[in-house]
Amino acid sequence: MMMRALLLPCVLLLSACSAEIAIQTEPFDQVVPVTSLLEPVYAEVALDLPEESVNTQDLDIIVNEVAATLVVVNPSPTLTVRTSARLSLTGSATPDNPRLYTDFNRPAYYDRAAEILAERTFQPDSRTPVRIDSPALKEAIGRRRVWVIVSNTVVRSGLTLPQLPAQIRLEDIVFQALLTKPFPGLGGALEAGGL
Repeated sequence: MMMRALLLPCVLLLSACSAEIAIQTEPFDQVVPVTSLLEPVYAEVALDLPEESVNTQDLDIIVNEVAATLVVVNPSPTLTVRTSARLSLTGSATPDNPRLYTDFNRPAYYDRAAEILAERTFQPDSRTPVRIDSPALKEAIGRRRVWVIVSNTVVRSGLTLPQLPAQIRLEDIVFQALLTKPFPGLGGALEAGGL
């Protein structure tokens, strides 16, 4: 009787024919230069995603949810910076060499990049936790590299003239994903076996 009681939860679990998998990357950081006063300049940075998110590319999985958490750090004691961000699956920057451009020489893929952070203002000497739940993040799962295009503009400075370039730091970037791995036909095999 005890064996039958233990077997029943296993059958119910397997008969669902799928398993949920939660993955989370190790935190990593990225520095983004700020080079503009009042007019937006875009800094395209390449992010090589940690191995955890790449290892899913050959699996038959369904991506249910993806989110990213990070801390946006404005280390300047005097500059207020307006920032927004887009996610692109195409880019020309490398991890060691961000690419800078303006509205006059934006690449064609800029318009296809999905907005993941609406324009926000970050005060001097601030650390702002941010959570990004954009559906566009699902496209990053399984890719080795993605590009984030950050618009950084100094909108105010203290009493002194701003010294450029400055920077915004994206710290403790963590991607979390909830995936489903289906096991097609498993329910039928169990039913055929009389379980």
